[in-house]
Amino acid sequence: MQTEIIKLFKSEEKTKTKQAIIDLGSNSIRMLIYDDFKLNPIPLFNEKAVCKLGKNLDKSKKLNADGCVSALKVLNRFKEILEVSEVRNLQIVATAALREADDAKPFLDKVEEIFNTEPRVLTGEEEAETAANGVILGFGNIDGIVADLGGGSLELTRVSNNTIYEKISLPLGVLRLMNNPIIKKKNLPKYIRNILKDHKWLIEKKLKNLYVVGGTWRALLKNHIYQDDYPLHIIHQYRLNRYTAVKYLNKISKLNKSSLKPLEPITKSRTQFLPYSSIILNELIEIVDPKYVICSISGLREGHMDFIYNRDRTKIDILNSHIDTIVFQKGDFGKSYLKYFNFIKPAFDGNEIFNDKLLNLSCVLSKMDWGLGAFQKAELVFNEVLNTPILQLSHQERVMIALASFWRHCSLKYNPNYKYLGLLTNNQIINSKRVGAALRLSESLTSLSSLLLDEFKIYKRRQTLYLKVPRVHMDIVSKQVTKKFNALAKIMELESSIIYSQ
Repeated sequence: MQTEIIKLFKSEEKTKTKQAIIDLGSNSIRMLIYDDFKLNPIPLFNEKAVCKLGKNLDKSKKLNADGCVSALKVLNRFKEILEVSEVRNLQIVATAALREADDAKPFLDKVEEIFNTEPRVLTGEEEAETAANGVILGFGNIDGIVADLGGGSLELTRVSNNTIYEKISLPLGVLRLMNNPIIKKKNLPKYIRNILKDHKWLIEKKLKNLYVVGGTWRALLKNHIYQDDYPLHIIHQYRLNRYTAVKYLNKISKLNKSSLKPLEPITKSRTQFLPYSSIILNELIEIVDPKYVICSISGLREGHMDFIYNRDRTKIDILNSHIDTIVFQKGDFGKSYLKYFNFIKPAFDGNEIFNDKLLNLSCVLSKMDWGLGAFQKAELVFNEVLNTPILQLSHQERVMIALASFWRHCSLKYNPNYKYLGLLTNNQIINSKRVGAALRLSESLTSLSSLLLDEFKIYKRRQTLYLKVPRVHMDIVSKQVTKKFNALAKIMELESSIIYSQ
């Protein structure tokens, strides 16, 4: 792994590892470019164009002529971007419109001619499985139904403990339904319900979560974030309980063209689809009966890249690769964060609220030294950590790590914006304070070098927190160190004791 990280940051090697994927969808075409997908599944380039290849497909059985012209223009532009970026590894996948249209082959041949790469047209089941794999990558572990809504189809997959069971592709794409002259909006719920009811496995297994994927559903939930004044503007892993989701969807499904205009956070190309996508999701919720509806930005494209580049790697390996990349970017070439982790870990053994994964990430992400005042530094690191591009973090986990990072850099008497605290329980806030105080103590002990942390020990015995210091380093235990150690013991509701050893 160390060799891969070094390669990533050598300019000559960097151009050789870049990868890209182009997704030829029924409604839009999108291209993503990655520095190295194995090390970081977050793209450095992400652009889409709405071409509507699948418009009126049910009626004509052919690709939309205007859409083909637009798509080829976009693809030629994408080719120029790939050449400038010096991408060597390109994947092209195609979905519903290009597997159903009678005239798909001439278009696909032109695509192959542009890129010298043959597009892979996914079957409906392959598309469902690939999207589910992308959600697994973005969450680490999932249980529930994955629903991927595109322009031409709706893919559904049942996943339990990251194992994919049933999967199906249905002709319920939002572009397809909007352009179907036979299906009127008022009859749409019944039409969708009848199709979903044919698949008994959607009803038989009552699963906790419904994971929604696809640009239109992302736009739908993004709008809810703004309407609800939710403090964390991150759509990935944003979740609604069943009651809140149904209430919101019923409201959006009734909107018309004029009432959709004020939806400022949503791009115009998506707003027209929101009522239809609301109806589809509402009917799916009625059938599946989940406790939560959860949004994923990781889907088909990420799932396809994961199949190719992470075939023999576990989800933990993938997360650790991403952490190593972040560490290297922060200039922690000696991985001093491990010194901090090993030092504070005994104080948090058995802590289920702030587990080892979160403790480790707090040590990785909280390190920052810009020569600023303590509170300025704390606010900056809080916002940086809050928006860190790691997919496998829930919103609560993000806030907990960000809070611990905040309190690493300033006293516990200060707080960041209170609106974020409302996303956590009191226990989660207290444990974040404890981790922050422990990191703050660690920082004060490394006035000479983080290497010294190997020689200090912190541990709990009954109702006392102990700091064990080699007598040779007793001068390091200044008033500030003692003050921070006492603050840590106090927030942990323990007595404090510093002992010196030979």
